[in-house]
Formats: sequence, C-alpha cells, structure tokens
Amino acid sequence: MTRTPDVRLQSTTQLRNLGIIAHVDAGKTTLTERILFYTGSIHRTGEVHDGNTVTDFDPSEQNHGITINAACVSCDWRDHRIQLIDTPGHVDFTLEVERSLRVLDGAVVVLDAVAGVEPQTETVWRQADRYGVPRIVFVNKLDRAGADFEGARRAVEARFDVFTAVVVAPIEGDATSLLDVAGGKLLTWSAPGEFAIRAVPETLRTEAARRRSELVELCTDLDDPSSRLRDAHAGEPHWTLDDAELLAGLRRLTLAGFVVPVLGGSAYKHLGIEPLLDAVVAYLPDPGERGAVCAADGAERLPQADEPMSALCFKIVHDSFGRHAYVRVYSGTLSKGDSVWLSGRQKRARVGRLLRVFAGRHESVDVLAAGEIGAVVGLDVAAGETLADPDSRIAFESVTVPPPVVRLSLEPVRREDHERLGVALGKLTSADPSLRLESDDETGLPVLAGLGELHLAIAIERLERDHRVRVKAGRPTVAYREALTSTVEHAFKLSKQTGGPGQYAHVVLRIAPGSEGSGLVFEDALRGNDIPRQFVSAIRAGVASAMERGVLRGSPIVDACVTLLGGSAHSNDSNEQAFHTAAARAFREAAALADPVVLEPVMRVQVTVGPDSVGTVVGGLGSRRGQIEQVDPSGTVVARVPLAELFGYAGDLRSQTKGRGEFTMGLAGYEAVPASVGSALSRASA
Repeated sequence: MTRTPDVRLQSTTQLRNLGIIAHVDAGKTTLTERILFYTGSIHRTGEVHDGNTVTDFDPSEQNHGITINAACVSCDWRDHRIQLIDTPGHVDFTLEVERSLRVLDGAVVVLDAVAGVEPQTETVWRQADRYGVPRIVFVNKLDRAGADFEGARRAVEARFDVFTAVVVAPIEGDATSLLDVAGGKLLTWSAPGEFAIRAVPETLRTEAARRRSELVELCTDLDDPSSRLRDAHAGEPHWTLDDAELLAGLRRLTLAGFVVPVLGGSAYKHLGIEPLLDAVVAYLPDPGERGAVCAADGAERLPQADEPMSALCFKIVHDSFGRHAYVRVYSGTLSKGDSVWLSGRQKRARVGRLLRVFAGRHESVDVLAAGEIGAVVGLDVAAGETLADPDSRIAFESVTVPPPVVRLSLEPVRREDHERLGVALGKLTSADPSLRLESDDETGLPVLAGLGELHLAIAIERLERDHRVRVKAGRPTVAYREALTSTVEHAFKLSKQTGGPGQYAHVVLRIAPGSEGSGLVFEDALRGNDIPRQFVSAIRAGVASAMERGVLRGSPIVDACVTLLGGSAHSNDSNEQAFHTAAARAFREAAALADPVVLEPVMRVQVTVGPDSVGTVVGGLGSRRGQIEQVDPSGTVVARVPLAELFGYAGDLRSQTKGRGEFTMGLAGYEAVPASVGSALSRASA
C-alpha cells in the first residue's frame, strides 16, 4: 500500500482528535496499528505479541506486552487529518487516559466481543463523561469463539444508560463480511486490504431492512422534531430515506451525547477498519464543534486561528532527545520563537523547537495551529500548565491526578546511585504526576508512591534503563489516608522573643471534613485588619503543609475545608514564616480533635474462573475482607476488597483454580479501616 498524500488542512473541520480507549487486552494497539496501515501511514503491520507495533515503542511496553504510555500518531483519511492517541488499558496507568481525554475531542471505545463491558471499560467511560467527549464503540474480536455483538451492545446500554445505534453489524456465519446498516450495503474483505462494497444480497434483505428500520426509528425519536429527518421519516419508507439525512441526524445525536454509534469488526483479522475510519469522520466532532474552551475564571477561547494563542501542556516526556512538553493548541497559532505566558509559573518563556509527534519519531515544524497536538522542546513548563499569548492571558483547568494507593522505599545500590537518584526521581515524577515522592521517617530513604505494583515496577525499570540508577526496592505497602469526621474551631498563638526580632502569629481556624477529591478548600473569612492580607497566603501554605502528614499514622489528610476566622499580628515580630508555622500547628492540633480516621483504598475486583471454582473464589475473597457484589455461576465473581488484603492474591488465585483464574481490579473508593483489623493495618504498614 502506498502512502496517502498529506492532507493540507484548510480549516479545523478537516481535523479529528480522538483517543482509543478500552480495558486492557481489548485490542486498542492492534486497532491503532491497522488504522495506520489502512491510511497509508505505515507499509506493514506489527503485532503486540511480537513487540513491533508503532505505538508500543517503549522497551517496557515491548517486554510486558501492554501499553503503558499514551502514544500520539497522525494519519490522513478521505481529506481529513486524524490525530490519534493510543491509551493504556491497565488500571495502573489511568492517568495516561485522563490527560489524553482532557485534550481530545472524541473517542473510540473498544470492546472485546467475548468479554463485553469490563471493569476498566467503566473507568474510561466515566473519564470520557467527565470531559464531555463524544464516542463511538467498536466491538472487536468478532472472529473469536463466543463473540456476542448484541450482548456487548446491550451491556453498553445497560451499564452506561445510553442509546446505541448499530451502524455496522456482523453477519451470522460470515467472518469476512459486515452489514453497513446506515448505507444499506454489504462490506466484504477477501484479504487484508482487499475491501469491496456490494449490494445487499436477497438472503440478507430482511435483516438489513430490520436493522435500518431500528436505526431510523431511534434517530427520529431522539432528533430535533423540527429536523428534516423526522419529516422525511413520516412520509417515506425506511429503505428509501436519504442516506445523507440519516447520517446528519445521527451525527447531531452523537455530538449531543444522546446516541453512541456501534460498529463491529476484528482488528487482528483486518475486518471493519475502513468503515470505522468513515465513522470517525462522519460522527466524531472537529475542534470547532466542541465549542469554546473555558478557563476556571469563566474566560473563553474559540478554536479559531484569529483568536489569541492558547494551549495546554498535558504531558512531559524525557527521552534521549531531551525534555518534550506535549501540548494541545486550542486557539490561535503557536510558532517557533514565540514568547508565551506560563500560567503555573506566572512568567514569560520563549518557545524553542516545535515537533509533530508520531509515536517514537519526531518531525520539526515551524507552527502548530488551532486544534493541533504537538510537542515543544526544552520549555520549562509543567504538565497541566497553560501556554498563552502574553497580552491575552488565560489559565485552563489542569488535569486531574489520581491519588497513589501503593508505596515502596528505594535504597540506592551503589555510591553513584546515591548521587543520581534525586535527579532521576525528579524526572520520573515530572513526567508522571501520579508518582509521588515521599520519605520514610525511620530510615530516611526516599519512598515512591504510585497507582499499583505494576506502576511502581515500571518506574524502577526506567530508573535503571533510562537513568542508570540501580535501587533495592522495599516491600510494597498501602498508601493510606486520613480523614476528619467532625468540625472544630481552634486557635494557636506563636510568640517567641529572642532578644532581637521575635516571632509572633495568632490564627483562629475552623476545620471540617471535605468531600472526596476536593483537596484543601480554604476560605478567608477575616473581618477587619487583625491579620494583614499579605500573610493569608502563608497561612494557607501552612495548612497545606500540615495536611501532608496526618495525626494518627502520618498519612496525608487529602480533603478538608478550612476557614480562617481571625487572629492577630505584631507590627514588628510578624512575618510570613511565623504565620506559616502557626497555621500548621493550629491545623494539626485541631485535626487531633476532629475525630480523625484512617482510610484505606478499596478495590473493585472481578475474577474470571471456571464454574467449578466459583465457590472457592468467593470463600477466598471473603477471607480477605471482601464484600461480594455479584456472582455469576458460569464463572465470574465481582467484589470490593481492601487493597491491603490483595498483595499476593495472584499467586493464591492460581493455586485455588489450578492456574485458570484471572482477575482485574480498579479503585472503587476509600473506606475507614475497621477497628477490628487494627492489627492487619499494623502489619501492612510495618
């Protein structure tokens, strides 16, 4: 296959920014590889099991056989440019999905036709909901025994409370053809790349008419009553309804989030790739259709070239070529040599080289236009910061970072490792904000916290491979939290006299429980001039520092509402450091009085086994403080289990099921540790 000529973008209407999202092993990377092949971006396809796909270019991905990094590629299809991000499916790398969806306009949700909607499918669907991303569903692996297209589609409707519209359907007993419901045609593949569109044969006319009728009925019921689609439906047979009107109506409903188009296929067998690409162009939005991008203060930017430049840095990468900041340009144009304003640092910086990224390869460009995704080389910017025109500043909301749930200590092996470790960990945590750097009070060793055991194992691999730092890792332990359960008002006065300038600060705080995920909510309720306003930021910083270590076992207090009620200052002895210290002491003393509790991460675990092992699995999960939510006698068990009880579960499950059991898990939330398991908590934190 020859490469398709590059599309010359005349406007953002020719652009599609989309992510491929799914549960692990649903076939995202294989689908991405086939898309690149059929659009002419590559000339031969690699396979995940061979470790030679375009988007899994990192050695850790090739060794583990899973996607770890969100990889950006671009391709051209029918006069449109498609910028595509292949995202991970493993729960430990959910931040990669989160920050990708933050800057994308649409998504393709890939389902395994046998497994249907899996736990991580639910997670990525909720992430797409959070950012209002329209999506289409590709039911993959129709070539496998037990594939159930209709079952997967019904599961989407039941689990996510959405309407689905089947636009490309499988044909029973035919592994080389699909039915184009919207277009009323038969799609056939005689070999990879040999695709043909034919008239629907007589034997399929009844099924085609039924599916077409269902599609038209769904669209006319949900579409705007004033549209021509409804009028046409009222006066014409379903089969003769104009295709363009039907597609336009389906597009409106998809962009509004009322309907999710569903297509079937098999990426591994090269089945259904072309109609999926057509669906991406037909149903997913261009940047302009997503509307204005809003900042936290209500300011807006339209995705147009004549607007002031604005862009969001959503990812930092350190590789052999240096430090790259991945950006999505929302408005205006970002050019090489431009001066930009950085929202986080509140300062100007100059843009050096600009790159168009194709997985592990880069191409220098002079300009990134509105809607485009690229990278800036060498810019001192953090993930989540906004780049803006210095004369028209704006700050977009940052990317939500999930909290760590597992932690382990790191001990350098060699003397040179001591010298390099700090810099290496700094690069790791800047590239992946879901990795947190802490310290062990007893040993003084650095502690790395992350989203799971695999997440931390990959980080340690990268320390040695990319930064030449060898460490001895401690045993993984749970990253607990602490929470307040009652409201307390408390005052603290710092007053020190040393013969010279003293230290004086007096603060009165009210602290209360915060809602999950709210972080520190700080309110300034000062009246009058008892505390000069220049010290309020120091008081907030003191509270934030005190929340990093709770009062029960030193775990962070992640959510709290704190109100500054009053206090006093001294004309000579008050300064920012004094108020920082006083606020921290006031918060810690108040937290001890606010009935604090220890919270532990609880995982939603789905175990798949044979029918004869279901009882054994249920009993095993019960012994690990698991709360059983669902039992399917055919071999699926769903439960909520504290993470502290799941270390070593993979080995136990293999023993219980003679190697046939598999499980997946995702964070379900946090719950207070029962008093009855205090000894287990002590063991977990030892």
